[in-house]
Amino acid sequence: MIAKFLKEHNADFIILHGSSNDANFYYATKFKTYDPLTYIIGIDGSDILLVPEMEKRRAERESRVKEVVSLNDLRYMEKLKEMKDAKKAYLDILVSVLKEGRCRKLLLPEELPTYISFELMKHFQVEVVKNPFMKLRIIKSSSEIEKIRDTSNAILRCVKWAVENFNFKTCEELRSAVELKLFSDGYLAENTIASSGKTSSDPHEIGRGRMEDHVVLDVFPKSVDHLYYSDFTRTIFLRKNPELEEMYKAVVDAQEKAVGMIKDGIDARDVHQLVKDVFDSYGFKTEKGEGFIHSTGHGIGLEVHEEPRISELSVELKKGMVVTVEPGLYYSEIGGVRVEDTVVVRKKDCEILTPFEKFIRLY
Repeated sequence: MIAKFLKEHNADFIILHGSSNDANFYYATKFKTYDPLTYIIGIDGSDILLVPEMEKRRAERESRVKEVVSLNDLRYMEKLKEMKDAKKAYLDILVSVLKEGRCRKLLLPEELPTYISFELMKHFQVEVVKNPFMKLRIIKSSSEIEKIRDTSNAILRCVKWAVENFNFKTCEELRSAVELKLFSDGYLAENTIASSGKTSSDPHEIGRGRMEDHVVLDVFPKSVDHLYYSDFTRTIFLRKNPELEEMYKAVVDAQEKAVGMIKDGIDARDVHQLVKDVFDSYGFKTEKGEGFIHSTGHGIGLEVHEEPRISELSVELKKGMVVTVEPGLYYSEIGGVRVEDTVVVRKKDCEILTPFEKFIRLY
């Protein structure tokens, strides 16, 4: 696919620079590194990963790259002594590698660091492009789906534990307990949403202080091992609140109808419209920044938010996509409620990776 992309742009190479914190870089190389490295892919199918000497053997063993070259192999230390500037020495080596490959035109992803882009523009014809690996990541392989399933199962174990042992008084206590439990199992959760009261009317408010009648618990960790995310939300009722529970009833109904609609070939915009129609049928209007104020869902994988989006835009859902379905209702004088599951798009339907009770009442 990358060779085809290069051909379409009449280019010889594309260059990536990043670490495994960069989803596109990790997807392309399958190499875990927390220091930025440079990866060069050629139109002829060649690819080179430039690494420090200490990472060479590990990169040869663990990455999917055909050729791993250490900076020492390219006389980096000599260049550093000569130039007395680490970035200049690195860029000199990078330019030399590309010239050796007879590069004429080079594709630069939008996120490439500016100092690299400006230097390469001095030596080659360049074109700034959207990273092609973003599109490749949209359809998940069976092994990627199993990794997301693994993280989903970790969430389900954790939430089951939290519900069965629910003696938390504050949003902070619940959030800390969930994040520590997940971390002890090998999953990293940050900024977990445990939001209660009227402040839950802000969808991304993480929650602070004593929990009131309900708490919106939104958990979206990644595996420390394979780095894939999952995403899950339930609204937990701690005390009876008919107004919030009526809102949540509509949200669950909208979500179940949306999940029932998702399959290969469906337009995501139609799924989003269905959710809005359900809310209208219950009398929950959206206006002046209140009501249903976000998209119905988003893709998930090596990032917690990635393509495709289930929103106002027309996007064909395809088999192998993994998306969230997360309608919610938010009113500043009442609070907010949301339900969310991660699903895999199949040929004739979708598979829910986070099956869990929808109505959780602890009163």
